[in-house]
Amino acid sequence: MSIRKYTDYGSYLTNLKYNNLGNFLSDKNVRALELRIAELQEEVSSDANRKTENIYISQSPNMREIAIDSMTTIIAQPIDLTAPNFLSILRLPANNTIQNGTMKTIINTCDITQNKLVYIYSVNTDTNAVGFSTYFNCYVFPCAGDTLELCWNYDKQIWLVKKYGGYFMNLSI
Repeated sequence: MSIRKYTDYGSYLTNLKYNNLGNFLSDKNVRALELRIAELQEEVSSDANRKTENIYISQSPNMREIAIDSMTTIIAQPIDLTAPNFLSILRLPANNTIQNGTMKTIINTCDITQNKLVYIYSVNTDTNAVGFSTYFNCYVFPCAGDTLELCWNYDKQIWLVKKYGGYFMNLSI
């Protein structure tokens, strides 16, 4: 019995494919599988694009709601917003209609200064309790590029915080 050496990993895999799998993975079947893999990759890519929401801040404070059905929310400043000051408070829903384990990522792209602030406000509308980790109802972005990652816990009816760079506080609205 002799041991065969291969010049690279690709040739080793090719040899396995043809010798060990026999006719099961014929060239025709391999092409069909490659086409199906490409279709699935396109579906995943388009699904990820559908699950991204862009929210543009405005000069006047408003309580715009962040969509739960989008996995990622990007907060952006419109090009035509030339106001030196703004306070943007975005409302993140918290209630028993949210599916357990729902993941939410909120990314701020706006420059933050003492007069330019972006808040995420969340209070459970069913229990009237705070929305973030049982202690706070508001998250403050510290800078552009900060990301807030959350996961909904249905049993506790709160957003569990996975990753953040800013700070939390309680805000009376």
